[in-house]
Amino acid sequence: MNQGPLQIHELHACADPECLGKVHDLLAEMWSTSPDVTETDRAMFEIAVIEIAANIVRHGSDEGRTVCNLILEVYPERLGASFKDDGLIAHVNIDSAAMPDVFAESGRGLAIAKAAVDVLIYERHNGANFWSLSRTRAPV
Repeated sequence: MNQGPLQIHELHACADPECLGKVHDLLAEMWSTSPDVTETDRAMFEIAVIEIAANIVRHGSDEGRTVCNLILEVYPERLGASFKDDGLIAHVNIDSAAMPDVFAESGRGLAIAKAAVDVLIYERHNGANFWSLSRTRAPV
């Protein structure tokens, strides 16, 4: 039987550069109430969440008018994140996301996020972008 989340943390904000600080703050709040999550799981999950948030701000925002909702969840067996934003469509192919040439100036975020979590899904429905991330927790 799948157990529900132990904790839920939510953020509703404009997808602007200040939003990234708010995402960091929300993650810090989550970690302060989840001492049983390993350092490795924390670091990898945080990297993925921040990379997706940065992509929403950088590529999906329409002059600061984009609204982004983030839900972070701590389950006994996994960590989860769900983003929803009303920004521009993300033209991405997660399956083919790979690290670019070492001299490339961009294009690493999606590949890094994909490597840091077990599940990374992007979908577009009814004018909104939906990102789902999940990382299986290591036993403590």
